[in-house]
Amino acid sequence: MRKAIFYAVAEAVAAVPGVEFVDLWNDDGSHFSGGAVYPLPAVFVEFEAVEWKQQGMGARRGSLALRLHVLTRAVLTHGHNDPHIPEAFEVFDLLDRINAAMQGLRGPHFSGFMLTTSATNHAHTEIWENVERYICGVQDITAMRPPSRVLGLSAAIKQTD
Repeated sequence: MRKAIFYAVAEAVAAVPGVEFVDLWNDDGSHFSGGAVYPLPAVFVEFEAVEWKQQGMGARRGSLALRLHVLTRAVLTHGHNDPHIPEAFEVFDLLDRINAAMQGLRGPHFSGFMLTTSATNHAHTEIWENVERYICGVQDITAMRPPSRVLGLSAAIKQTD
């Protein structure tokens, strides 16, 4: 189920103009020493823990939250009159395009994604990280057993004759 969700999210986000790279999150923002090892802007998908509620026959439902870590090159500015402000704030346009691609994205076993939180890193130099958090409802049927056939009373009587 998570694999299918990752592929759906990756496909939707990779189609956003400006996104150069999509991958699974592995604390990728803290591994820089001399520059990023992937093209920027990059979007990383982080799955949060899912609390499941069991259904019948081995199926389960839950609420899935995921974070998109959007890493871009920082454009350093100095005050609101800096001529580089429009270039620096292009990241917010990118975030709006990603949100438009994610909003309502759904699949066979997950409902439409909804944006719940946006966080901007305020301690950036070379790389600027923004984190967008989404939630959706999920159903996991990977452990679901096939239905067993229950014989009716008349069928059970005929089998004993």
